[in-house]
Amino acid sequence: MRFLVILYAAATLSAAPLKINIGTLPGLQYDIPRFEVQPEQKVILTFKNTDEMAHNLAIVAPGKRLEIVQAALTLPPDSNYIPKSKSVLWHTKVLKPDESAVLTFKAPGEKGIYPYVCTFPGHGLIMYGAMYVGIKMPNIAQDDNVSPMARAQSSNKNLHAWPHRRPLMYRIFMPDASPAAIAVALPHGVSYCWDAGTCHLRYAWIGGFVDPMPVWKANGNGLAKIIGTKFWTGSKNFTFHKNTPSDFKPQFQGYRKIDGHPEFHYTIGDIDIYERSTALPSGMGLTRHFRIPNITYPLHITIASVNTKVSKGKINQGVVTLTSEEAKSFTITHSHTHGK
Repeated sequence: MRFLVILYAAATLSAAPLKINIGTLPGLQYDIPRFEVQPEQKVILTFKNTDEMAHNLAIVAPGKRLEIVQAALTLPPDSNYIPKSKSVLWHTKVLKPDESAVLTFKAPGEKGIYPYVCTFPGHGLIMYGAMYVGIKMPNIAQDDNVSPMARAQSSNKNLHAWPHRRPLMYRIFMPDASPAAIAVALPHGVSYCWDAGTCHLRYAWIGGFVDPMPVWKANGNGLAKIIGTKFWTGSKNFTFHKNTPSDFKPQFQGYRKIDGHPEFHYTIGDIDIYERSTALPSGMGLTRHFRIPNITYPLHITIASVNTKVSKGKINQGVVTLTSEEAKSFTITHSHTHGK
């Protein structure tokens, strides 16, 4: 009789609904990177978008995350970026900041690892997690079913010496840059590496910020690791020129902060250049704001990427030319086109 009571209690416990609340973190992350559920167990999942940009949450069949993410790229906004596919098992609509939605469903009867992902264009390459159905979860640092950011943060829970509030600026050794590199984390999950040694933007990425531990552990001899996915890489050479691509040799003069965003100041001869970068509200790129108040000649800019747009000037064979008046104030935007 006692054995039957234990069985009944166990069955009752397994039938209890799993209630889980998932939110968001800066840098295109779910705050719960994974969870366990039993086959056919009822799940009440509340997703609240606490980020500054729109997100959704779709639970898909095992191994189908990238297929669904790619299929969502061509969809119009009124589709909520959810493909019409049997591989999409449950999903919310696209939620604006501070909106929430509840998914109530019975977990699949078949054991497996079911990804959940944001299918907003470009987000699903790094914003995803995993629902483990009837399978024990491995150590998260070795779990390839969660995002690289979740794995990295589990290994180094205290990556930064102070609260991670964007904008955030580190003077730190970075890969593919001179020893004078500066890493900056912007709102909306965008970060970039600006090189004070060469006075130009080296690259930008979307996702988390940096893991500084390789530098700290190596007493300054290591390189920080970016946490996220690069969406733009600049030329190794300075891209502004007067006559030929190599005729400018900039000199760094320092920086000031505007609303927390660093504005870098450098000179070319007697010309002062001021450069400040801000994230696109969608999180899909950044805009560089330039001021050259005392320029007196046309400026040429070499454009190395199709995902780069200059607000003024005329382009010819990959070079944008601005008049001296246009060059006094202009922007350059580098966009993230679906992870390419």
